[in-house]
Amino acid sequence: MSAENVEIAMTYMKFRNSYSHGFLKYYYFKRVISYCTGVVDGRRVRAIFQKLLDDEVIEKNYEYNSKGKTSLRYRFNPYSIEGLRFFEEGWADKKQETNINSKKQKNKILG
Repeated sequence: MSAENVEIAMTYMKFRNSYSHGFLKYYYFKRVISYCTGVVDGRRVRAIFQKLLDDEVIEKNYEYNSKGKTSLRYRFNPYSIEGLRFFEEGWADKKQETNINSKKQKNKILG
């Protein structure tokens, strides 16, 4: 995995306006990363995706269904979280949600 591939994937998703698609499965990001970088090896694609996830360019969301099962979805978010919430009252007082915080929250819910 090179930094160039990560930058290409991020630029392509910005160009495609992937943020407006909302939370999607990993499969979507796998296809987009593979298409724009030309990488077909699944491990290398996952490494690029994981780098974007670690840099918090992609955020996680756990969706719960009526049977208590969870579904993991991701959203491409190159924008600042505070920048998107400037219109909400008391947004500065709220804790910034990160992937680490959401993981702790999921562990509390699932026990």
